[in-house]
Amino acid sequence: MGERFWDNNLIYKVIAGSRAYGLDMPESDLNVRGVCIPPRPVLLGLSHFEQWVHKDGDGDVIIYALDKFVRLAMDCNPDVIELLYTDRQHILFINAYGEKLREHRHLFLSRQARQTFGDYAISQLRRIERQHRWLTGPPDHKPTPEEFGGIPANGRFKFSDQDAQKAYQVALKHWNQYQAWRQNRNPARAELERKHGYDTKNAMHLLRLLAMGAEILETGQVHIYRHDRQWLCAVRGGLLTYEELLDLVDDCEKRLDRLVNLSPLPEKVDAQAAEALLVELQGQFLLASP
Repeated sequence: MGERFWDNNLIYKVIAGSRAYGLDMPESDLNVRGVCIPPRPVLLGLSHFEQWVHKDGDGDVIIYALDKFVRLAMDCNPDVIELLYTDRQHILFINAYGEKLREHRHLFLSRQARQTFGDYAISQLRRIERQHRWLTGPPDHKPTPEEFGGIPANGRFKFSDQDAQKAYQVALKHWNQYQAWRQNRNPARAELERKHGYDTKNAMHLLRLLAMGAEILETGQVHIYRHDRQWLCAVRGGLLTYEELLDLVDDCEKRLDRLVNLSPLPEKVDAQAAEALLVELQGQFLLASP
C-alpha cells in the first residue's frame, strides 16, 4: 500500500480557516486541508481509508479520501464546500485531478446550504449563549441528588420519578461542562470574554457562516476570502453588544428563510452527477497508476 499515501497521492491541498477567510491575526493557527485518492489496494480491496488527521502545533492538517470528500460535499458540509472555493492564493498544491474537482464544484451547491450553514452558525450561537450564562451567572456548587428528591438506597439514589432523575442528570451535566470550560479555556478567548462579555471570535465566525449561506442561496457563489472582513474583524473586536448580536442573528436567520424559497439552486445535489465525477476521477487515477 505504501507509507503516507495521503501525501503521495494528493490531488488538492489548501490553507483553511481564518487565514483563508482573510480574518487571521498574527497568532492565528495554520490549518491545512487536502484531498487524496487512495491507492489501488484501498480502492479495490479490503482496506479502508477516510481521512488522515495530524495536529501540527496550534493548527492541524486533515487529508480526506476523495470518496469521503464527495459525500460530505453532497451534503453541503460547510467545511468541505469552502475548500472547493478557496482562493487561488491559498492553494498549496493542485494537479489535474484536483483541477477537475474544482471545475465541477458547482455540482455540490444546493438549497441545503440553508440548513448546513445555518446549523453550523447556530451551534456557535448556542456555545456563546451557554458561556455567556457561565460568565454572568455561574453555577456556585455541584448539584446533589438530594436537591432533586433523591433518596440513598443500597449505595445509589432513588428518585420519585423519571423527571426528577432527568433534571438531576441535566444539572450535573451542566456543572461538568462548566468545570471543563473553566479548566480548558483558551487564554485569548478568555480575555475576549472578560472584555466583551461573550466570545466575540465565535460571534465573528457565526456571522460569517450566516452571510456565506445567504450568498450561496441568493447568487450561487461562495466567497471564502471575505469582502466584509473589516466588519467581521470589528465584530471580533467587540463592535456588537451581546444583545445586538442576538438580534442580528435572528435577522440573518429570517433572511435565510426568505432566500431559500427564492434560490435558483436545486433542492438537493444531483447524486448521479456527483457519483459520475467520483468514478471518473478514481478511474483515471487507477489507469494511470502502476
